[in-house]
Amino acid sequence: MKATCIIGSPHLDGSTVRLAESLLSGLRDSGVQTVRYCVGQCRIHYCLGCKVCYETGRCVQSDDVEGIVTDLITSDLAIIAAPSWWADVPGQLKVLFDRTTPYGDTNPNRILQSKKPIRGIAIAVRAGVRESENELLLNAIDHYFGHLGIEPFRRFSVTRTDSPEDLIRLHGDTLASLYALGKTLGQGSTK
Repeated sequence: MKATCIIGSPHLDGSTVRLAESLLSGLRDSGVQTVRYCVGQCRIHYCLGCKVCYETGRCVQSDDVEGIVTDLITSDLAIIAAPSWWADVPGQLKVLFDRTTPYGDTNPNRILQSKKPIRGIAIAVRAGVRESENELLLNAIDHYFGHLGIEPFRRFSVTRTDSPEDLIRLHGDTLASLYALGKTLGQGSTK
């Protein structure tokens, strides 16, 4: 089993990473191969809107996007974790979403697509208290999954979290649940 995780935050040590790492740790402890990308650390150019990809199935730009998408669509499990920035995914993650146009189901000439079922897990975290804002993020992630042929499987919403300390103090149960889910999914893959 292979799991690919995209961290939609530029921070390498924040709450978003810790939530995703809880799930990834459970998967790794069960022997699952994991790949993790932090979009803030990747080379991802803005979409040019040129639509050449609708003819060729590939983007005219050369950066990290094709490798990220290849990992996603060759995985058994796709995970995207994102903080809420103004009730939406961070710009860095939105740029990745935009750049996936060559590989999405709206492109009649796409050359990269999944050849097996993939399940997707969406994780959203925000400092405020309104769940409705996290729903927007979770819906955006599920929408992205849908265009890549990834079946949304689970969603996690964490509010009232402005720092890793808030996460540990207020959401230890969610961290434990994510780890346990990773262990369960990983153990299920070895049966």
